[in-house]
Amino acid sequence: MRDKNLLQLFLGLNVALAGCFVIFLFLSSHRQPKIAVTSFANANASPKTNAATPQSTSTVASASNHSAAATLTTNGPAGTNSQLPALTPVLTQKRVGADQIDADARDKTDHYLAYLNSLRAVGCPEDKVRYVALADINELFGKKRLKEAEKHDPQWWRSEPELSVAGALQQKGRSLEEERRELIYKYLGADAAEAEKGEALLWSNVQLTGPVLGSLPPETHNAVQEICGRSIDRHQGAMWARFNEGQPLNQVEMAKLREHTRSDLRKILNAEAMEEFLLRYSHNAHQLRSELRGFEPTPDEFRKMFRSIDALEHQLQLEYGSPDALSQQQRERFQAQRDAGIREALGPKRYQDYLLVKDPLYRQAQTMATQYGAPPKAIMPIYQMAKANETRRQKILNDSTLTPQQKNEALNAVNMEQMRSVQQIVADARNQP
Repeated sequence: MRDKNLLQLFLGLNVALAGCFVIFLFLSSHRQPKIAVTSFANANASPKTNAATPQSTSTVASASNHSAAATLTTNGPAGTNSQLPALTPVLTQKRVGADQIDADARDKTDHYLAYLNSLRAVGCPEDKVRYVALADINELFGKKRLKEAEKHDPQWWRSEPELSVAGALQQKGRSLEEERRELIYKYLGADAAEAEKGEALLWSNVQLTGPVLGSLPPETHNAVQEICGRSIDRHQGAMWARFNEGQPLNQVEMAKLREHTRSDLRKILNAEAMEEFLLRYSHNAHQLRSELRGFEPTPDEFRKMFRSIDALEHQLQLEYGSPDALSQQQRERFQAQRDAGIREALGPKRYQDYLLVKDPLYRQAQTMATQYGAPPKAIMPIYQMAKANETRRQKILNDSTLTPQQKNEALNAVNMEQMRSVQQIVADARNQP
């Protein structure tokens, strides 16, 4: 009986201890201190800064993708973080980039400067701020350079393309570079502007115009200018050496100098940019434009013709200098291959027009029309008249019944009649609407 009472007592004590332990746990969970969320902002920042959530702060720090831009309530001068006054970042969802720089210049605002200072305010390292700013500035001025390059692109397919004013384009390049450095100074300070003061060769030796050449990166643009500068020096040196020796130019030597330039350009230009360069500035393109005077090809026609003959002519020049150095058989074979390429490029109808402008009498008609200031529509009537008179001249020269004096008199009469006919054709062309 006594053992039974002791067992009941032990059981009661255990139940009481368990109940006390449960009450202790309950009271402990309701008496712990609350944990405060702290943002590690600038010590001098206003209380509003500390209200920013960690998620918002990380958004501002992600500067490279510009997905969320930060602006400032205070716009201070650009410089290093140690030079900045107390900065208070304020978040915005507006995208900030190169276009904002242009908009600030147009609207006389400073939103982009505020954006950079906000990055500094949240602890973005200065080298990262510099990376972002330079990327945006260079993007902006890449667009401006392309606009100028397209604006000044000549009609390279024409025999007499309108001439871009090289001096004006070079001056524009210098102006753009000065403007770029001023923005670097504004946003990043004097040290960054001095570090970015590389030599700008915009349009210095050759006008790299058009949508393809105009969009070359600055380093590639400058490399092309340097190659062209060396090429000019080599050509001038070779010509002066021949002149001082009293010798004519060696055409093979000149062709090898041109190949040297092409080889250097192929190392830095892709196929598209290389073709655009050759279409505008190569020796063979210049020769083709002269040959097509009066033909007026379209850009596509000129490009196709150039593609069909450039490699053929360039190889001949490297080996022989010019077609004049070929034998009669070689010259005929070369000319046939060249004509076949042009005929395929132009098609049957336009090829006949091409053959017409190569006729010496047609060239003569062009010259006459130019001398008299006649409109282009006068060329064909002058040409037809010249052909008829040439037939009469040949008949007079082959007439064995005429004495030399009679032949001269007859030829003079034909020439006088031709002059009067040209004057009449020109007058009629001017009077026609």
